Amino acid sequence: MGGNKLKGQQFRLDWAWISLQNRSYVVDEQAGLLEVVLRRRGYLGETSFVGISTLDGSAEKEKDFRGKFQKQVQFNPGQTAATWRIKILSDGKYEQSETFNIVLSEPVMGALESPAVATVEIVDPGDESTVFIPQASFAVEEDVGELLVPVRRTGDVSEELMVLCYTVRGSAKGTVPSTVLSYSDYISRPEEQTSMLRFDKGEREKFCRVVIIDDSLYEEEESFNVTLSMLLGGRLGSEYPSTRISVLPDLDDGQIRSMSRRQETEMEQADHLTSIQQSAQCAGYSPRDGLGLVLRAWICVYVRVFHLKAEHGLVRNPACFRQSGGVVVRNV
Repeated sequence: MGGNKLKGQQFRLDWAWISLQNRSYVVDEQAGLLEVVLRRRGYLGETSFVGISTLDGSAEKEKDFRGKFQKQVQFNPGQTAATWRIKILSDGKYEQSETFNIVLSEPVMGALESPAVATVEIVDPGDESTVFIPQASFAVEEDVGELLVPVRRTGDVSEELMVLCYTVRGSAKGTVPSTVLSYSDYISRPEEQTSMLRFDKGEREKFCRVVIIDDSLYEEEESFNVTLSMLLGGRLGSEYPSTRISVLPDLDDGQIRSMSRRQETEMEQADHLTSIQQSAQCAGYSPRDGLGLVLRAWICVYVRVFHLKAEHGLVRNPACFRQSGGVVVRNV
């Protein structure tokens, strides 16, 4: 003022520096609450204040997060961290990730440092429409006719959804309806547009139809898979995008096979009996004769064996034998 100067003096300013702990946050819409930590460093001997607010982005106040919150954060002497909370709103409808900003401003007894702005991303995996098969495996009888595999979806069902449901061959063999092949076990669902399932708005369950072929051929247990893919309008659940279908052995076919075997045995026995009767008749004997049918048959068997040996030169003196009345007798 009067021209006086004070030279060679050092002035020291002690500041409290205030910032956000993180530059970005990711929060699930279902979490309900987001906690934001503020940091203070430097001079901590005084009480400090800092203003805090939000700035809308794709996420909007009162729609995606609550607009009423604490507008100022206070640091007491010696305090280095403070927590600020904001409520996240869930609407039950699936949305892509949305963002808004948190901004620090107007510090009192302190100064701002970076980061003074943070981005909050709200994600919504819980509301995303999720499609799945509720069981890892199914077991059916061969004569079930058709199998309806349930396909369900959870989350947001306010929009339409499409998913491909097709069969994958295992030990059981599939075929197409236009060319049903022998020994096929089911009608295949190809991995193409014709196997698409469509969920309408609000629909939570559809059925993937597979025709099981019932034949009279007995087979052991066989299996194939029903699989989901090419989802439009949602995502596949981890449990289960595919299921194993086991076709159980048909006991009726087993009984038919056993009956068939018994019938074959009975027919063979009948043929054998007929052969014995014919052999006895060819030997000149009648069922009315005193000899038993079995004895007559053995005589004919002996005759046939003799002829075979004679044809192959195995009879030492064939002249000693002659045929009389259809029976070979030895000359005396």
